[in-house]
Amino acid sequence: MVTSDRPYIICHMMSTIDGKIASGIKGVDILDKDYFGLYLQIESALKGQAWMCGRVTMEMFASGVDTPLPDLNKHIDDADYIAPNKEKSYVVATDTNGHLRWGKNTITLTNIPGDNHLVVVVTHQTHQKYLTYLQSKEISYIFGGKDGIDFELVFQKLKEKLNIDKLLLEGGGLLNGSVLAADFIDEISLLITPLALNRSNAPSVFDRKTTEELNVKKYKLFEVKPMEKDTVWLRYRRL
Repeated sequence: MVTSDRPYIICHMMSTIDGKIASGIKGVDILDKDYFGLYLQIESALKGQAWMCGRVTMEMFASGVDTPLPDLNKHIDDADYIAPNKEKSYVVATDTNGHLRWGKNTITLTNIPGDNHLVVVVTHQTHQKYLTYLQSKEISYIFGGKDGIDFELVFQKLKEKLNIDKLLLEGGGLLNGSVLAADFIDEISLLITPLALNRSNAPSVFDRKTTEELNVKKYKLFEVKPMEKDTVWLRYRRL
């Protein structure tokens, strides 16, 4: 159930007919720029205030991965850090192990006017040196838990500290699946492309690895819209 203490969360994705979001082969992109343009068109129409992606997806916006961190001497406590910012929209990156490096504290999206302030989700196990680095760049971060990410806590903080009312979840299958398992996806926006990949090891829209018992989430279809290039936009709302 949607509550006022967290954002309304839409998982917005593009997939093949068989539910795959990537080829599973490094350097091979099956969902090319023609389809991606339609995906961005829908993304703009959804009017999110924030976009949440996983560490791998965010590599395309980062200035580097796992390069040496500078030596910065500063005491870091266990409080969330919200950097001074004037942006009204946000990109939220999960990077609990501190892999990503950044050139600046904003992200520019081609279909969204203006800059978006960068917020990194960390845990209390994230290295102090990385937190110091983020502060030196005036990049906001919030603690999402002690060891792993507690999504209820993360979404409450995004609402409370940044006034985010609508968030678009656009992660890989693992992030999407984890948020789905935590029961925080209110709506699924899915652009189906006329492709069938037929590869069991290719990532899916929801791809969480688990040995837990079945926990099926039920959604109701409320909109079907044929699009260009033989694609279809499906919208589902949680029951």
